Amino acid sequence: MNQTPPERTTPRTPTIALTPTGMPIAISRRYNKIWTIILFCAIAMGAMIGVPLYGYLYHYTWLDWSLFGLLYVVSGLGITVGYHRLMAHRSFDCPNWVKGALLIAGAWALQNSAIKWASDHLRHHAHCDDEKDPYNAQLGFWHSHCGWLFTPDQYADPKYATRVANDPVAIWQHQHYPLLVLSGLAGTFLIGFLHNGLMGGIGCFLLAGLGRTFAVLNSTFCINSVCHLWGRQPHGTSDSSRDSWLVSLVTFGEGYHNYHHMYPTDFRNGPNWYHFDPSKWLILGLASLGLATSLRTGSYVEDPLARTN
Repeated sequence: MNQTPPERTTPRTPTIALTPTGMPIAISRRYNKIWTIILFCAIAMGAMIGVPLYGYLYHYTWLDWSLFGLLYVVSGLGITVGYHRLMAHRSFDCPNWVKGALLIAGAWALQNSAIKWASDHLRHHAHCDDEKDPYNAQLGFWHSHCGWLFTPDQYADPKYATRVANDPVAIWQHQHYPLLVLSGLAGTFLIGFLHNGLMGGIGCFLLAGLGRTFAVLNSTFCINSVCHLWGRQPHGTSDSSRDSWLVSLVTFGEGYHNYHHMYPTDFRNGPNWYHFDPSKWLILGLASLGLATSLRTGSYVEDPLARTN
């Protein structure tokens, strides 16, 4: 007797319902892959072609370079302190207005909302070096650096977004993420335009907008790639994470990645006083002002020859 074959269904994109609004959040890259490719290619081409071409034909002013440096620091710390140590790992607590400022700065880095970023990052820790790791370094430098952005994410799991997706400030940032990104880019054009007219606006947008975004993206990507392929493993060898002081110089302390994987909830990535970890210093600065509390540390015993923080 002939049997009717089971109906084939297309897998649905995993979502998570956010409280208190109940808004569903898609956590797979399946349906926004084309927009990711278009946006990333536009940023890359603008940075690698537009930025040097404008500099050759015209020149960048002190304002352009100053804003590049300022926004690199602000957006970079928005990722390392706001997205990473605060939202993903709960390394410390802070008032909502401080959290909001950090998440706005993080949005200017163009690395998706804090909810999506934390979901990917927590899954990376839970499945480091296996097929469920979104930026699995075992698949090579290109994949772990940025290629993972362009591949379908068949292992997206809503459970990794649950905690962050219940944070009201993170919900607000997620809902307004496109506007926050546009404000960061449009702001560079407006400041340049007010300073030096139309061409000043274009130059500031290219350098402090597109160029700075490209620089922050690639410095962050180096943590996923370089810090899982090259470097030392002084704290453990249970996964491929490695320490790189060189990467720490451009990522505000995130390059001490082997330590971070061994003690992920520690508010420090560089535990000793001599480690270059501006993210740690910012958190300590906020704590000294009463704006950061419940700073968490791992069980690491500091070098007895080093001073304590």
